[in-house]
Amino acid sequence: MNKKLISMTILLLVTISLALVACGGTPATSAPVEPATSAPVEPATPAPVEPVTLTMWHNWGPDDAKYEAFRSILDDFMAANPDVIIADEVYVDADIPLKLETAVTAHQEPDLVLSGGIGIAMDWVKNGVAVSVNDYIEDWGLGDQFLESAIMQYTDSEGNVIAFPLEGFTWAIWYNTKVLESVGMDIPKTNDELIALTQALRAAGKDGPVVTSGADWGGAYLFNLIIQSAMTDQESMASFGGGDWTIPNAVKGVETFVQLRDAGVFVDGVEGIDYAGAEARYGTGEVAMTHYGAWAFGDEAMAPVIADVTMGGFPLPADSPHTKPVYFAGFSAKGIFITPNGNEKIEAVKKFIQWTFQPEMIGRLVEQAGMSPSIKTVDVDESVLNPLFAQTLDMDAEVAFIIDSYVPGAVTTELYRIAQAAFAPGGMTPEQILAEFTAAYEAIK
Repeated sequence: MNKKLISMTILLLVTISLALVACGGTPATSAPVEPATSAPVEPATPAPVEPVTLTMWHNWGPDDAKYEAFRSILDDFMAANPDVIIADEVYVDADIPLKLETAVTAHQEPDLVLSGGIGIAMDWVKNGVAVSVNDYIEDWGLGDQFLESAIMQYTDSEGNVIAFPLEGFTWAIWYNTKVLESVGMDIPKTNDELIALTQALRAAGKDGPVVTSGADWGGAYLFNLIIQSAMTDQESMASFGGGDWTIPNAVKGVETFVQLRDAGVFVDGVEGIDYAGAEARYGTGEVAMTHYGAWAFGDEAMAPVIADVTMGGFPLPADSPHTKPVYFAGFSAKGIFITPNGNEKIEAVKKFIQWTFQPEMIGRLVEQAGMSPSIKTVDVDESVLNPLFAQTLDMDAEVAFIIDSYVPGAVTTELYRIAQAAFAPGGMTPEQILAEFTAAYEAIK
């Protein structure tokens, strides 16, 4: 009942009462009429907003040195951003690239992928497996935060930045000085000294000085390092990057590898040892040398020998263009890739990327796992750094780093196969290896 109607009703009752009094009647009594009131209208309760779930693949599981630090980053992000859930899954690092490409074909890929910026990953933006992040780096305020060298290593041939560089690396030679001292030898700086070390160890009833994963990618990169030790960076780019295996120093590099193999430098059966097997073998403390990066500094398998390890470079062949033993270093160990599915949740992705690349967050990975950071400013307590990582900060006076990321993605798997075959004792000749290299690059032209 509105106000106007209420007033008219009261007037009508008064008129009737007066009429009854005038006629000698007794006016009827009734309860007072209260003005009607409307109940307050409660504001509509908005429907709860479902959090966005970002699916992520990576290889930093509980056995990895970076697991605890990375887990804390994810957990703290979700606590601060309850509207975003990170659903992460852990896979073997070497399995992720092919698994991702297969998933993209079926439109079932995760939103984010942590993977190395080498090999087939360099073609992911061109092939639609990942999206370019050039604009995102600028728009999200990260343009001045990354090291230029890190961005460079994640830039493909068409100028696409394929991922956010996350994990840099120092991929040096690990020398167990206790093993060297057992035969009265120092860290070798030339191939002649390395062969002399091999002869001394084997004469003492020990195995060859170098263990590596000859059955997979780890050994393939040591294979590449030995070949590149005879080449300039420009020559390495022309051969490993462009397929020109007629370069004299490329030929010399392959010959150097075969010379070392046939001299017994590698442990027996190296062609059948995988990544974990090589770690376990080195962790026994019975092998003089191995080739692992900063990602392995905190690995449990290496813990027994850390106190005896000196980081260095691989010895040089005669007449090498390098003046100091060489090792690989760079920022291609791991980047954060955004897939087409992830691009459809870009606001949630933006929150996660901006959170992760804060100096304090990257500092956790540096302090707790010895990760080489890809950003310019990091919050760390140097007193808590891994001792092997601390060594790498000062070793460039004795050794020199070279870049490992020249190999096109389309030939990476084939080069792994060639390397494994080349490690077999008395196997491929330099001419056969060079022919295999040439064929692999011809196949992608």
